[in-house]
Amino acid sequence: MSESPWKQSVRRFYKNKLAIFGGIILLFIFAFTYIGPYFSPYPNDVINVVLRYKEPSLSHPFGTDRLGFDMMTKIMEGGRISLALAALSASVTLFFGTIVGTFAGYFGKWLDRLLMRIAEFIYVLPLLPMIIAFTAIFTFNVTPMKRMIFTMIIYGFLSFPKLARMIRGEILSIKELEYIKATEVLGLKTHTRVFRHLLPNTIGVIVASTTGIIANAILLELTLSFVGMGFPAGVATWGNLIPNIRGESLVTAGYYWMWFYPVTFISLTIISINLLGEGLRDALDPKGEGQ
Repeated sequence: MSESPWKQSVRRFYKNKLAIFGGIILLFIFAFTYIGPYFSPYPNDVINVVLRYKEPSLSHPFGTDRLGFDMMTKIMEGGRISLALAALSASVTLFFGTIVGTFAGYFGKWLDRLLMRIAEFIYVLPLLPMIIAFTAIFTFNVTPMKRMIFTMIIYGFLSFPKLARMIRGEILSIKELEYIKATEVLGLKTHTRVFRHLLPNTIGVIVASTTGIIANAILLELTLSFVGMGFPAGVATWGNLIPNIRGESLVTAGYYWMWFYPVTFISLTIISINLLGEGLRDALDPKGEGQ
């Protein structure tokens, strides 16, 4: 008796040790950022200048910052916001990319040409300047949180063309297979053919693209914070935790923990997301068995 496609995918995934490693690290980071703050004894809203710039110790494993805040607590709480915003961007990309790619690939003809021309136009736009311009124009008098949410939505929208083109290519290839043509002969409705027989076969490229967007969105928040378009200094995000070296050199001053731990967590998160995404793509790809 042959294995089901789902069991084959699980077996392929468990063979990928790097993907499993990435998944374990990512699971730890999620638990650390979303559960950890509930067990932290240090408030994140009370300044204590007596504790400023304390080196890592048993009481403060990641040290303290210039206001006496516990760095480990700030990394935990900052991760919540950064990861949530990154997931928002990926959701927007997934929504528009899946719809445009599916419609273009399935219906073809004039609709395919129209949607692909629109996607190509958006694809060639300079990403960071467009994000900064849209954010500056449409978020003039809003709170920092709303501004950053709008920014991540814009980033997610501007990133959809690549996913749309990948899904379109997959569907154009898959719909020529004999069993897909048979579903048309059998009179299956369009939504049944698309959601039961076409889209499931594109899940590999969807997963890979979505995880890539999440990783890039984390870097975008870091970039915007560095250029002064992110959250104000009082809001803990991973982007805000990277010291602005234009103001002071924390490296030469000896406060290595101020940048080392945030950089480590951001790097581990991005690496683990990419490892997990590649592993899931290979596992869910029906052609991956022979590769």
